[in-house]
Amino acid sequence: MNKTLLTGALLTALSGSLCAATLPSENIQALGPIDISTPQLLTESPKAESVFDSLSAVAGKSGDKLNLFGEEYVWQPLSTFNKDKETALSLYRFTLSVDRFTQGELVVEGVDKLNVFVAGVEAKKGEKGYSLALPTGDHAVFITATKRAAETEIQFSFEGKAEHDQVTLHKGGKVRLAAKQLFDSETISSVELSDNGEYALIAKRHYHQDTGNKAVTLTELVNVGDLSVIHTWDNGLRSAMFSPDNQSLVYFHNNKLHQLNIDTLRTETISAELEDASGFRFFGNESLVFSWNKEGDDDGDLAKRYQALQDRWRSWRDNRQLYQLDIDTGFIRQLTQHEASSTLLDIDETRNTLLISRSLIDYSAPPHGATGLFELNLKTGEERKIGHYRAFSSARYSSKGLYVTGGPNFAGGKGLNVSEGLVANDYDGQLYHMNLQGEDIQALSKAFDPAINGIHVLKNDDVIFTASEKDRVPLYQYDASKARFIKLSEQTDTVRSWASTDNAKAQIMYAATHASRPQALYTQVVGRKAKKQWDASAAFANTSIAKLNDFDVVNPDGISIDGRVYLPDNFDASKKYPALVYYYGGTATVTRGFKGRYPFNLWAANGYVVYVLQPTGTYGYGQDFSAKHVNAWGDYTVDDIIHSTKAFLEAHPFVDADRVGHLGASYGGFMTMLLATKTDIFAASVSHAGISTLTSYWGEGWWGALYSGVASRNSFPWNNPELYTDHSPIYHADKVTNPILLIHGDSDVNVPVGESHTFYTALKLLDKDVELVEYLGDDHHILARDKTFHWWATILSYFDKHLKDQPEWWEYHFSK
Repeated sequence: MNKTLLTGALLTALSGSLCAATLPSENIQALGPIDISTPQLLTESPKAESVFDSLSAVAGKSGDKLNLFGEEYVWQPLSTFNKDKETALSLYRFTLSVDRFTQGELVVEGVDKLNVFVAGVEAKKGEKGYSLALPTGDHAVFITATKRAAETEIQFSFEGKAEHDQVTLHKGGKVRLAAKQLFDSETISSVELSDNGEYALIAKRHYHQDTGNKAVTLTELVNVGDLSVIHTWDNGLRSAMFSPDNQSLVYFHNNKLHQLNIDTLRTETISAELEDASGFRFFGNESLVFSWNKEGDDDGDLAKRYQALQDRWRSWRDNRQLYQLDIDTGFIRQLTQHEASSTLLDIDETRNTLLISRSLIDYSAPPHGATGLFELNLKTGEERKIGHYRAFSSARYSSKGLYVTGGPNFAGGKGLNVSEGLVANDYDGQLYHMNLQGEDIQALSKAFDPAINGIHVLKNDDVIFTASEKDRVPLYQYDASKARFIKLSEQTDTVRSWASTDNAKAQIMYAATHASRPQALYTQVVGRKAKKQWDASAAFANTSIAKLNDFDVVNPDGISIDGRVYLPDNFDASKKYPALVYYYGGTATVTRGFKGRYPFNLWAANGYVVYVLQPTGTYGYGQDFSAKHVNAWGDYTVDDIIHSTKAFLEAHPFVDADRVGHLGASYGGFMTMLLATKTDIFAASVSHAGISTLTSYWGEGWWGALYSGVASRNSFPWNNPELYTDHSPIYHADKVTNPILLIHGDSDVNVPVGESHTFYTALKLLDKDVELVEYLGDDHHILARDKTFHWWATILSYFDKHLKDQPEWWEYHFSK
């Protein structure tokens, strides 16, 4: 990155105040003057704000030239700019770069009636100029001016608030990744395919500051071959599906079903209002099967009598049953009636049957929940019970029976493949096959280490599915005739959205990312190479993305602990960098996504070396590896993180071992709290939604007891109190030695906010360095755009304070 260093923010010897440093005019671009007969109208108009907002987009989109009202204007260095006209619109743009949080004022001389935008947001006026507060990174500045100040040279300068508040002027080349750029960029959120593979429905979304927290959504009906657009909707379509004859598309909007004829593009409404309906599936071309919800009754305004552990869940008392709608007439008939909700799993049109599941209250054995599997004959109305199962996930029809996904303990442990003394982890997804009577159960994936997720069954009984394979999520094919697994998406790291046709040589479409590359869209025919048809790289074309290296460590037990290292922008191995260590540990891997709630590429752009590791207990590495999550609660994970971090520091001498922070969320937040009591190798800790007391989480969290039915299988506070006390960070709070930040949504129902409050109380009474930040109204995840930016800044500014000795951003962040 080429920059021109500015010597602003220097102390004046005589006055002791800060002086402004002039920005070199050759590194500032100007455009104009644009003739305006009545310039005052532009600034005095009640719509002036909207006018200037529209102009602020010009800098990023105009390239070297701009055509405006039929005239061509060229961006040029300020040093050669025609500055003579006093009443004309002129535009200016440049990029300010800072290597730490920087405050000050941008002073503009020689032009008047200004609007100053920084990263698209209008700057407020300060005492001398325009107030700037710039986190580490590169910040695009765009200025509009409608009046020339007579006999004054046009120049821009920066006056820092403190001596360390200095800026550099970017001279071209790639800029560092920015939070808004990462969050706002376009993402494919879902794909659907017609049965013949000719058409696809692609839903895209992006964000813009003008729309706030509301995503800008676009759904396109396209030809698969070239992605040419047939029809567009300016919203996301619910329950959208192609008809089996590939002639139409049906979707749910405003509580009604609509059908689009693909040839004529005519749309008709095919149902009356179906409020609370969902999950529509075609049954032939003539009818649809769907779920219709009836809201449950409460116990009045004064009290609530709980009916089950699940009664703490929102909408648990609601009852969802299956219905069938005749498309021609709109007539609806009810198919199921049961005190438990009925969920449609699959349809067999040849046999006129539906495959149905029901969640049953059954606490008699772990994982403290059971599923009933049933088949409904639509001709006779007869419902037949197939079985009553634990560790069940889902099922689909095959030509000879059923494919089932579930944990290793499904059907009495048919899928178990763990060493003696280990207890299997039922979050480690396995694939099974059984006949329609629920018998002859075959475990198909015992020797297949990746954990199996959602499945799609082809007409030849092959299965397409995604799998958690170490820290990647590829697409796989199970070849039923040869009983083997074949990886399909070799060129990507993480598949997020996908769809497949049903024929033997299935056409697949999927959106996927690489850890260091933005999302791309692929099509692939089974048995052939994938074809990339779109990617989001244009949004990052001028952006420097962190270099990524794999870094695996063998722990003292001889087990390889996978990891990866992100290097800071403009990396220099001769320098010393602070580092952040991230993990989860709660049995799921930290996958290789480009974007995400925890933005590793963004942290690297902010000057941190980032180390992400997959400690013992995660699935995707085989059943023995994932089994060490059960009844452990940090036993193996703590050792892996400490050992691997020490190995990481030894192997990377450019990391300052005295400036290493660590963080995790949910189970990872629990691990952060626990690690803070076990080691002094970290200089600062951040725990998001962490568990401080296993007993209270077990009893209060919405999924506490049920999750513990897997993670603490057959262990309870009364028969294994040591597990619940010795592994709870609260009982070791006095051993915390480094500063720690606790973050929690105050409406978190998964890990109640009291878990952070309990740890905060203990550390405050112990006079430890602790901060607690609650996000108001938020549940287990921070999702809204504005809160995401605030939350990301909370984490980075806290680490800047403790790992870079730069407290200014943290203090500014919570002073507004």
